[in-house]
Amino acid sequence: MLGIETRARPGEGKRLIPAEAHGLRVMSMGMFLNTTTPVIWRGPMVSKLVTEFLRNVEWGELDVLVLDLPPGTGDVQLTMSQSIPMTGAVVVSTPQDVSTADVGRAIQMFNTLKVPNLGLVENMSYFVCPHCGEREDIFGHGGAKALAERMHIPFLGEIPLDRRIREGGGPGVPLMVHEPDSPLAAVYRDVASHLAAQVSIRNFKQASVIPLRTI
Repeated sequence: MLGIETRARPGEGKRLIPAEAHGLRVMSMGMFLNTTTPVIWRGPMVSKLVTEFLRNVEWGELDVLVLDLPPGTGDVQLTMSQSIPMTGAVVVSTPQDVSTADVGRAIQMFNTLKVPNLGLVENMSYFVCPHCGEREDIFGHGGAKALAERMHIPFLGEIPLDRRIREGGGPGVPLMVHEPDSPLAAVYRDVASHLAAQVSIRNFKQASVIPLRTI
């Protein structure tokens, strides 16, 4: 999706060097495999790999480290929540009931593990016809926002269903690079700004409870 074709390579002390594309440093399982090789691993094996990505990659100075985890409430989520300090989790859902039901369980899991839920995003929220401009709620609409209200977590925004998102992932040129001034890119920036605000609020709250040292 980012146009990265390089394989993972070791650096000093056998630590892995992340690939870079569009200003992002990236490490993925795909950098260790051929394009046609399936990953047939049990949950604990995947958890161990993600832990290696955290501890054995030369990330350098980062503004934010994002872990793109598989959906659900499996071993990877449990391992990450219990092994590293996380600012919080961002949960993504589509509008329909079958999706929000699963996502509701994921939110509750993070609550149980004492991982802050930074917010919920509704993906594939609606479709706007590029020819007539008519909006169609293909998967329904508003289910994720209603879930966020019930679970008392921030709602970060709605991402529409748009073929340009898919087209950008093919040649590895994301929408935010190819059409940074488009209305669709503005939707992504809006969601990102809401998320950044939640991170700032979380960091401020953590700083405010640290006791001052007596000199």
